[in-house]
Amino acid sequence: MVTRIIAATSKRLRKRQEGQAIVEFALIAPIFLLLVFGVVEFGRAWNVYQTLTDAVREGARTAAVANPAVTVDTVAARMNANMYSAGLDTASAIKTLTGFRAGTGTSVRVTIAYPYQLRWLSPFLGWTGAQAQFNMNSDVTFRNE
Repeated sequence: MVTRIIAATSKRLRKRQEGQAIVEFALIAPIFLLLVFGVVEFGRAWNVYQTLTDAVREGARTAAVANPAVTVDTVAARMNANMYSAGLDTASAIKTLTGFRAGTGTSVRVTIAYPYQLRWLSPFLGWTGAQAQFNMNSDVTFRNE
Protein backbone atom coordinates (compact mmCIF):
# COMPACT_ATOMS: atom_id res chain seq x y z
CA MET A 1 0.00 0.00 0.00
CA VAL A 2 2.72 2.45 0.97
CA THR A 3 4.66 1.54 -2.14
CA ARG A 4 1.67 2.39 -4.34
CA ILE A 5 1.25 5.78 -2.65
CA ILE A 6 4.94 6.58 -3.06
CA ALA A 7 4.88 5.44 -6.71
CA ALA A 8 1.76 7.51 -7.46
CA THR A 9 3.18 10.60 -5.74
CA SER A 10 6.49 10.19 -7.49
CA LYS A 11 4.79 9.85 -10.87
CA ARG A 12 2.65 12.92 -10.25
CA LEU A 13 5.65 15.04 -9.18
CA ARG A 14 7.70 14.03 -12.21
CA LYS A 15 5.03 15.37 -14.55
CA ARG A 16 4.94 18.82 -12.88
CA GLN A 17 7.30 21.34 -14.44
CA GLU A 18 6.16 24.63 -12.91
CA GLY A 19 9.57 25.67 -11.55
CA GLN A 20 11.63 24.43 -14.45
CA ALA A 21 11.71 27.74 -16.34
CA ILE A 22 12.82 29.68 -13.27
CA VAL A 23 15.63 27.25 -12.56
CA GLU A 24 16.82 27.34 -16.16
CA PHE A 25 16.71 31.13 -16.17
CA ALA A 26 18.69 31.27 -12.92
CA LEU A 27 21.37 29.08 -14.47
CA ILE A 28 21.60 30.92 -17.81
CA ALA A 29 21.06 34.57 -16.76
CA PRO A 30 24.55 35.22 -15.33
CA ILE A 31 26.21 33.79 -18.42
CA PHE A 32 23.93 35.78 -20.71
CA LEU A 33 24.52 39.03 -18.76
CA LEU A 34 28.27 38.48 -18.85
CA LEU A 35 28.06 37.99 -22.61
CA VAL A 36 25.94 41.13 -23.12
CA PHE A 37 28.17 43.31 -20.93
CA GLY A 38 31.23 41.86 -22.66
CA VAL A 39 29.87 42.92 -26.05
CA VAL A 40 29.10 46.41 -24.71
CA GLU A 41 32.58 46.71 -23.18
CA PHE A 42 34.25 45.51 -26.37
CA GLY A 43 32.26 48.04 -28.42
CA ARG A 44 33.22 50.82 -26.04
CA ALA A 45 36.90 49.82 -26.13
CA TRP A 46 36.84 49.65 -29.92
CA ASN A 47 35.34 53.15 -30.07
CA VAL A 48 38.06 54.53 -27.78
CA TYR A 49 40.77 52.80 -29.80
CA GLN A 50 39.44 54.19 -33.09
CA THR A 51 39.30 57.68 -31.55
CA LEU A 52 42.91 57.37 -30.40
CA THR A 53 43.97 56.16 -33.84
CA ASP A 54 42.23 59.12 -35.50
CA ALA A 55 43.83 61.54 -33.03
CA VAL A 56 47.31 60.11 -33.67
CA ARG A 57 46.78 60.21 -37.41
CA GLU A 58 45.60 63.83 -37.23
CA GLY A 59 48.60 64.77 -35.08
CA ALA A 60 51.07 63.06 -37.40
CA ARG A 61 49.54 64.69 -40.46
CA THR A 62 49.80 68.10 -38.80
CA ALA A 63 53.42 67.45 -37.80
CA ALA A 64 54.46 66.12 -41.21
CA VAL A 65 53.24 69.10 -43.23
CA ALA A 66 56.00 71.62 -43.96
CA ASN A 67 54.33 74.58 -42.27
CA PRO A 68 56.60 76.82 -40.19
CA ALA A 69 53.64 77.93 -38.04
CA VAL A 70 53.13 74.39 -36.71
CA THR A 71 54.72 73.69 -33.33
CA VAL A 72 54.70 70.74 -30.95
CA ASP A 73 51.91 72.48 -29.05
CA THR A 74 49.89 72.77 -32.25
CA VAL A 75 50.21 69.04 -32.85
CA ALA A 76 49.15 68.26 -29.27
CA ALA A 77 46.22 70.68 -29.56
CA ARG A 78 44.96 68.91 -32.71
CA MET A 79 45.19 65.56 -30.98
CA ASN A 80 43.46 66.90 -27.87
CA ALA A 81 40.64 68.40 -29.94
CA ASN A 82 40.04 65.05 -31.62
CA MET A 83 40.01 63.21 -28.28
CA TYR A 84 37.88 65.85 -26.57
CA SER A 85 35.21 65.63 -29.28
CA ALA A 86 34.83 61.93 -28.41
CA GLY A 87 34.56 62.63 -24.68
CA LEU A 88 38.00 61.30 -23.71
CA ASP A 89 40.11 62.82 -20.94
CA THR A 90 42.96 64.53 -22.77
CA ALA A 91 45.02 65.12 -19.62
CA SER A 92 45.48 61.41 -18.90
CA ALA A 93 46.81 60.59 -22.38
CA ILE A 94 50.58 60.36 -22.81
CA LYS A 95 51.53 61.76 -26.21
CA THR A 96 54.96 61.34 -27.79
CA LEU A 97 56.26 63.08 -30.92
CA THR A 98 59.57 62.01 -32.50
CA GLY A 99 61.19 63.18 -35.72
CA PHE A 100 59.40 66.52 -35.77
CA ARG A 101 61.14 68.92 -38.17
CA ALA A 102 63.88 66.38 -38.86
CA GLY A 103 63.92 67.28 -42.55
CA THR A 104 62.22 66.38 -45.79
CA GLY A 105 62.04 62.66 -46.43
CA THR A 106 62.53 61.64 -42.81
CA SER A 107 59.76 60.22 -40.68
CA VAL A 108 57.70 61.74 -37.91
CA ARG A 109 56.19 59.33 -35.43
CA VAL A 110 53.33 60.14 -33.09
CA THR A 111 52.31 57.76 -30.30
CA ILE A 112 49.67 57.93 -27.65
CA ALA A 113 49.04 55.83 -24.53
CA TYR A 114 45.62 56.18 -22.94
CA PRO A 115 44.58 54.50 -19.67
CA TYR A 116 41.41 52.54 -20.41
CA GLN A 117 39.16 51.53 -17.53
CA LEU A 118 36.88 48.48 -17.83
CA ARG A 119 33.60 49.82 -16.46
CA TRP A 120 31.04 47.19 -17.40
CA LEU A 121 32.91 43.94 -16.89
CA SER A 122 34.99 44.70 -13.80
CA PRO A 123 32.07 44.43 -11.32
CA PHE A 124 31.14 40.99 -12.71
CA LEU A 125 34.71 39.76 -12.61
CA GLY A 126 35.48 41.32 -9.23
CA TRP A 127 38.28 43.48 -10.62
CA THR A 128 39.17 46.73 -8.90
CA GLY A 129 41.73 49.46 -9.52
CA ALA A 130 44.75 48.34 -11.52
CA GLN A 131 43.16 45.00 -12.46
CA ALA A 132 40.43 46.76 -14.43
CA GLN A 133 42.73 49.22 -16.20
CA PHE A 134 45.23 48.93 -19.04
CA ASN A 135 46.93 51.27 -21.49
CA MET A 136 45.62 51.51 -25.02
CA ASN A 137 48.41 52.39 -27.40
CA SER A 138 48.27 53.75 -30.89
CA ASP A 139 51.01 55.09 -33.12
CA VAL A 140 51.51 56.21 -36.69
CA THR A 141 54.51 57.21 -38.79
CA PHE A 142 54.29 59.76 -41.60
CA ARG A 143 56.99 61.02 -43.94
CA ASN A 144 57.95 64.66 -43.42
CA GLU A 145 57.16 66.87 -46.40
